Amino acid sequence: MKKNFFISFFISLTLATYGQGDTIRIASEDTLMAERAYNSGLEFFNAKKYQQAVDSFTKTISIKPSMEKAWFNRGLAYHELGKNADAIKDFGSSIELNPNADYAFFNRGEVYLAMKENEKALSDFSKTVEINPKKAEAWYEKGVLNFLAKNYEDAQSDYGIAITVKPDYAYAYNDRAGCKMELGKFEDAITDYKKAISLQPNSAFFHNNLASALRKKKDFSHAIDEYDKAIEIKSDYYIAYNNRGLANSEKGAIEDAKKDFTKAIEIKSDYAFAYSNRSSCHYKNKQYQLGVDDCNKAIKYNPEHGEAYLNRGICREMLKDFKGACEDFKKAAELGVNQAKNYNDVCEE
Repeated sequence: MKKNFFISFFISLTLATYGQGDTIRIASEDTLMAERAYNSGLEFFNAKKYQQAVDSFTKTISIKPSMEKAWFNRGLAYHELGKNADAIKDFGSSIELNPNADYAFFNRGEVYLAMKENEKALSDFSKTVEINPKKAEAWYEKGVLNFLAKNYEDAQSDYGIAITVKPDYAYAYNDRAGCKMELGKFEDAITDYKKAISLQPNSAFFHNNLASALRKKKDFSHAIDEYDKAIEIKSDYYIAYNNRGLANSEKGAIEDAKKDFTKAIEIKSDYAFAYSNRSSCHYKNKQYQLGVDDCNKAIKYNPEHGEAYLNRGICREMLKDFKGACEDFKKAAELGVNQAKNYNDVCEE
């Protein structure tokens, strides 16, 4: 979530009145040139003319290298141009000139995050909140990085501080709920998802997440209601169709589940998860070859999808293809599907 901002600076001259023979003292010509180039850079940046903004800020820096704001804003422009290495250097120069530039640490952290250099990003976001504890976005980004590192307790704490600083921070509630889901705190997660929805009622993403939490509690009817709302808001939300299919399957509504998986596939024809999930419906309907066919497609689109190998193995076993089933169970186990180990007896046939 990029949170860029630039620092504005406009020329303001106060003209003093002196005796008849005196002259008016204003800033030096070099300073005026630097300020004019800087303000041109801001105008170009606002107009999304990022290369021209870089050129103007570069002129400013060549005249007045100590103007920290020019380094910072040129870093923003470089980032918009996709020149992340240059952006990082400029944010570093901004920090050298102003060690308390929390905005430079934050934006450099955003660039590191975009580059997937997570440790450096976490360091910069940590420094941001050290300087400015009320920077809710930095607490949020810390939470994101701790979540990615599976430090769910730390992430939950970071999101909580972000919420304390910014009580209407819907995404912080949503993501804190994700931490609670990982920690098995399903009731608390549901509370946070509901709060996120109260702040952003038209977020299909939040409704989908609440539904998945309800599904974890086996409250399938309410889960399906929430998936319905997600789909009503976003009619092409193939993930919600797939997830509603799972809820229908788990409550025993196999035909409704199959329809949902099929709809997900219609929207996204290479969606491996929906093919794999639909294969389980075919299995339950004793349509084993159709199950194999769907798993073949799932594996085609995602060769690392272990559950597709497991499902194909189960269908192959029912078709008396024990050699193929054995190969699939072994592959599923290699990909981390522990359940596949329970089917190894077929390999002894």
